[in-house]
Amino acid sequence: MQYVLAIDVAKGKSMVSLISSCGEVLIVPYEINHSIHDFSNLLNRINKLKLENISVIMESTGIYHRPVESFFLENHFKVFVINALYSKMYKRNLR
Repeated sequence: MQYVLAIDVAKGKSMVSLISSCGEVLIVPYEINHSIHDFSNLLNRINKLKLENISVIMESTGIYHRPVESFFLENHFKVFVINALYSKMYKRNLR
């Protein structure tokens, strides 16, 4: 099974949620600050679930997504940064 850690990045904080490929919500959306403390707490929550094959997906937000991207790359996650224009077009197609 595949899992996605979806991150909605903003300046200094983000909303995060972990979802399985079947649509099961494993981590209900909640807000984290862009601090090592909050990143580490999120990583601990993920590690407790003992999951494999987790991808991290976020929109490119200028420089705001960079600390989030760096943290997850350093912790050996597959990270996908999506251009916001493509994301918006994809959402339109889903409707």
